[in-house]
Amino acid sequence: MTIATTRPFDVIVLGGGTMGSGAALALARRGQRVLVLEQFTTPSSMASHSGRTRIIRQAYFESPAYVPMVREADRLWVEIGAEVGQTLLHRCGGLDISAPGETQAESARESAVQWDVPYEWLDGAEVNRRWSQFHLPDDWSACYSPVTGFLDVEPGLTAMRSLAEGAGAVWHEHEPALDWQATPSGVTVTTGQGTYTADRLVVSAGAWAATALRGLGLPLTVRRKLLWWYEMGDRAAYMADRFPVLIAGMPGCQLYVIPISGDDPGLKAGDHAGGDETAADDLRRQIDDDEADSVTEAMRTLVHGVGAITDRQVCMYTMTPDEDFIVDRHPEYDNVTFAAGFSGHGFKFAPAMGEHLADLSSDPAARPIPHIALARLAQAVS
Repeated sequence: MTIATTRPFDVIVLGGGTMGSGAALALARRGQRVLVLEQFTTPSSMASHSGRTRIIRQAYFESPAYVPMVREADRLWVEIGAEVGQTLLHRCGGLDISAPGETQAESARESAVQWDVPYEWLDGAEVNRRWSQFHLPDDWSACYSPVTGFLDVEPGLTAMRSLAEGAGAVWHEHEPALDWQATPSGVTVTTGQGTYTADRLVVSAGAWAATALRGLGLPLTVRRKLLWWYEMGDRAAYMADRFPVLIAGMPGCQLYVIPISGDDPGLKAGDHAGGDETAADDLRRQIDDDEADSVTEAMRTLVHGVGAITDRQVCMYTMTPDEDFIVDRHPEYDNVTFAAGFSGHGFKFAPAMGEHLADLSSDPAARPIPHIALARLAQAVS
């Protein structure tokens, strides 16, 4: 086969999933000639963004440092939705709940207090009074924020891609990269279909990031994660106009629950903690019934009317040791920028991370955000 050399682009985005779509949109809107190379499709059931919906929240239990970024992402999701004529962000309110001895609610409250995020502090009895769908023990604590909600995943990715292509970005699906090289004068990416040149490269390879950036020895591990949908006795009572997002720190499970929306097969739930370590190419996609046991038990501990499982899916978390992202320039090549290790809480940030990647790629004066920069992991990177 003859490998053709195409005209140069300003930027090649390696990986057209969640962060790659955000980066392509931000770069194209800055007048950059963008080529996106995606090994599957955008969106894709093979990637880490499977599962219909994702939570977006500003009372951020992981760290207050994320709040400015998530606020920017929130604003951008609303704007993107308005541009394409769809509601992508459903603001239904959300509860971070702690069993005695757990810190979920307290950590969410810390972020809310520091950044003046609207919230209320409730006990279990008050939660049950306001939302009769719950039956929490009285001594549990809850941080309720009315600005919490959830995002529609596939419409959100499709919207970012559509707007990026409208601004001139070129998308190549089913074209995995075989290799890339960088010099001070430009970058080259080789696939089975061609060799592409550009001034700069953005690597946003998701669960394949360790391979795409193998020279960095990033301390990344991939976890197999399971998503479940449950039939509810009164479906209407668990839709977004009547039921909030829930994240619960409790013994044996960090349960999250997302309201029913549209034609969802039921109430979505999963365990944010745990997951078997795997490799992206070796992910076991078959799901056994008994793998739901801990989530089903947690659901029935807190929520009334939980029925049979109606659907299930598998996705991946790409974890860093501290569960913070890695978004930075390559330490050897100033014209290569990368995003990796979103540790199961990255989707909501996609348009804001896209802007940050575009800054790092296009503006030599732009600086990485310290708590998600590579330097913090210097001792762990070989």
